[in-house]
Amino acid sequence: MTSSQLSWLSGSPLEAEHRKLMRGRYAEIEWQRSTAAALTSEQRERLALTWRRRLSSEYIAISTFSVLSIDLCAARAPADILSMVHRAAIDEIRHAEYCCRMAELYGGEPVAPEAKISNLPDDRSAPRVEQALSNALLVSAVAETYATVVLGAVRDRTSDPVARAVLNNIYADEVQHARIGWAYLAHCLNAPGAGPGVRAAAERMIPRAVQGCANVVEAPRATSGAIDDALIAHGMMSPEDERALFVKSVHEVLAPGFEALGLAVGDIRSKFDDTWATTAAA
Repeated sequence: MTSSQLSWLSGSPLEAEHRKLMRGRYAEIEWQRSTAAALTSEQRERLALTWRRRLSSEYIAISTFSVLSIDLCAARAPADILSMVHRAAIDEIRHAEYCCRMAELYGGEPVAPEAKISNLPDDRSAPRVEQALSNALLVSAVAETYATVVLGAVRDRTSDPVARAVLNNIYADEVQHARIGWAYLAHCLNAPGAGPGVRAAAERMIPRAVQGCANVVEAPRATSGAIDDALIAHGMMSPEDERALFVKSVHEVLAPGFEALGLAVGDIRSKFDDTWATTAAA
C-alpha cells in the first residue's frame, strides 16, 4: 500500500520500512482486481459499513496483544510465546490497514480507525502466571480460535478476488494468533511446579471468555437487511449463519480442546446450543 492508497500513514520516510512489515509473508493484494464497481450503491454502502466494523475490531486488537505481552513479560513467558505475541500485534496493524482499504473501495472515501484501546481484565491480586494465562485464554485460545472458524467460512463463500485475498491473509494470521493461547496454556499446565491455581485460573476463564465471544456475536450488526449473493461474494455473512458457526465452534473445537487438556469447561455446551442460536436469531 502506498500513501496515495491509504490515508492512515505519517507521510514520513518510515513508510518504506512500514510497508516491509505490512507485506510480511504475503504477496501484495491486487487491489485493481476488485469487482466493487459492479455493485449497487446500496450494496457498496453496506459493505463499507461492514469493513469499518471490522476495522474497529482489528484496531483494538493491536492494543489487545500489546497489553497481553505485558502480562506475559511479567510472568516470564517463554521467548517463543513473547515473539509470537509481538508479531501478532504487527499482524493486527496489517489487518486494520486491509480493512481501511476495503472500506475505501466500497465507500469511496478515505478511512482511518477511531482511537480506541483494549481493556483486558487485570487482577492484581493474582499470581502473574495466572493473570497472564487467563488473558491468553481470553484473547487467543478462545477469541482468536473462534475468529479462524468464522473467517474461514466467510472466505470460502467469497468470490471477489480482492475480498477473498484479504480474508485469506487475515485468516492465515489468525490461525497463528490462536496457537499462542493454546501453546501457553499447555506450557503452564506442564511447567515444573505448576500448582492447582493455574488449572483453576484456566477453568474460571473458559466460560467467561466464551461468553465474551457470544456477546460479540449477539451485538447489533453494522447494517440490517437480507444478505444476498452479491454481498456474500464480497465477504459478508448473515447473523444467523454466524450464530450457528459459534455454536459449532463451542461444541466441536473449544470444549473438546480444553477437555483434551483435562480442563473443565463449565456450562458452555448447554448454554450455547442450537436453541441459543435460534432464540438469539428470532
